[in-house]
Amino acid sequence: MKKSLTVSLLVFMVFLTGCNAAEKTESSESETKKAVVHFTEPAELLTLDTTQEEDFTSFNAQNQVLEGLYQLNDKDETIPAVAKALPEISTDKLTYTISLRDDAKWSNGDPVTAQDFLYAWRRAVTPETAPSYASLFVSSIKNADEIYQGKMKPEELGVEAPDEHTLVIHLIKPIPYFTSLLTFETFFPINEAFAEKQGSDYGTSSETTLYNGPFTLTGWEQNSDTWQYVKNPDYWDQENVKVDEIQTTVVKSTSTAVNLYQTDELDRVVLDGEFSKQYKNDADFENQNDTKMGYLRFNQGQGKLLRNTQLRKAISLAIDRETFVENVLGDGSIAATGFIPQNFVQNPETGEDFRKENGVQQTFDKEAAQEALKQAKSELKQDEFTLVYLTKDTDTDKKTAEYLASQVNEVLPDVKFEITTLPSNNLQERYLAGDYDIAFGQWMPDFKDAITYLDMFASDSGLNHINYNSPAYDQLIEAAVNTDASDEGKRWSDLLQAEHILLAEDYTIAPIYQQQTALLQNPKITGVVKHSFGSPYSFKYIQVIE
Repeated sequence: MKKSLTVSLLVFMVFLTGCNAAEKTESSESETKKAVVHFTEPAELLTLDTTQEEDFTSFNAQNQVLEGLYQLNDKDETIPAVAKALPEISTDKLTYTISLRDDAKWSNGDPVTAQDFLYAWRRAVTPETAPSYASLFVSSIKNADEIYQGKMKPEELGVEAPDEHTLVIHLIKPIPYFTSLLTFETFFPINEAFAEKQGSDYGTSSETTLYNGPFTLTGWEQNSDTWQYVKNPDYWDQENVKVDEIQTTVVKSTSTAVNLYQTDELDRVVLDGEFSKQYKNDADFENQNDTKMGYLRFNQGQGKLLRNTQLRKAISLAIDRETFVENVLGDGSIAATGFIPQNFVQNPETGEDFRKENGVQQTFDKEAAQEALKQAKSELKQDEFTLVYLTKDTDTDKKTAEYLASQVNEVLPDVKFEITTLPSNNLQERYLAGDYDIAFGQWMPDFKDAITYLDMFASDSGLNHINYNSPAYDQLIEAAVNTDASDEGKRWSDLLQAEHILLAEDYTIAPIYQQQTALLQNPKITGVVKHSFGSPYSFKYIQVIE
């Protein structure tokens, strides 16, 4: 009896072992079939709160895990997302009526409703919670400006929700690009009950964020250097999301990223300088057009040396941009002669490109730079200048800082840059606090119009962290936004003049280059959509081809 029991147990154990082996094999096969992609970011993810973001990594992440009324396709055309269709626009172009799909859900199962948009948008114009991008609402939606100034209640914002799946938006003026503006992250919805429960922790980790986009985020807290985008089973269009997981790692060194790519640990890396030149003939090499502008931001706050126009002019004209893009970037980027990029917007009457029509606003001029410095010395009663230069701690940003510092000092021996490199979150805090003289910045357009580059320097803009103040400039931006909004010819002229004042008269900033993205990408990975405005990328359409 005992022997029989022993045999039976042995048989049973063998059976179990066989089943476990089979299960492991099936599980292993299932895992191997899982479509997983390995990407990198050059900087930390700072926030998933759409009313707080100001950095490219946050914009990119939010666009993968959250979704607004509309999204951009691979041709940068505006197509429905949470909305069922494009808006119904009134004859006077001031009222937009939008119907929401009834199958859009949050990752906790809640439906995405019109109320979620109301909550997010009111939060975006309430003074206590408003982001820098509140200007997008202030310049477009009825009562947003009054709410932002504390003169009206958030509930008086010109947006209504007559039912759970209908949103009615009242504009202050016709805005031809408004529908595309609704693809921007600050216009995304927020689940009120969830956000209120999280309080100040909302959007600060993967666990304190709710998702309604193609992916959810896992494994992220602030300062994390890894996180994962995981296919969202509750997403309304999940059948068209072909990749299961995108594993993301922060890699600030290009050489490290390239090594990881060569050992098949990364599927995509952005190249700079010598690596662009080294791999330009590689089968995996790609070069993408871009509208992102790299530029120097001059702090003109009270007591700052760069409050002096001649000192700003001297530095701006001391930089040989052509040499810089060739020797440092080497990725096909274009030397900037203005702040509006090439091939972005065209004259509505003649079709001429903005950049070509407005010509060269800043360029290398050694003699003019040295003459401007002489005037600055006289006006400031100072012979030498040491300026704190703030930048990110990535390879490209550090090389950029070192090269520009050397070049400026060569032309202007009495001007020195004290370079301070910081991680993104620390840099952002210091920049917003105004604790710097020069800060390197990049700007990608929020929507397809020149005003997205120019209105952030208006004296009342929430994005004007450099403290620039010019009544003449403000007047032109006001005209482009309001007075001349319906006159395309006058509005275009306003924008041309505004850029000229910004760069060629006041030397408010120094545009350095228009980025072109050089990269290596695994040929088995397709569908990485690069956008020319709004969020940098959409990962929804990625596929892994075996």
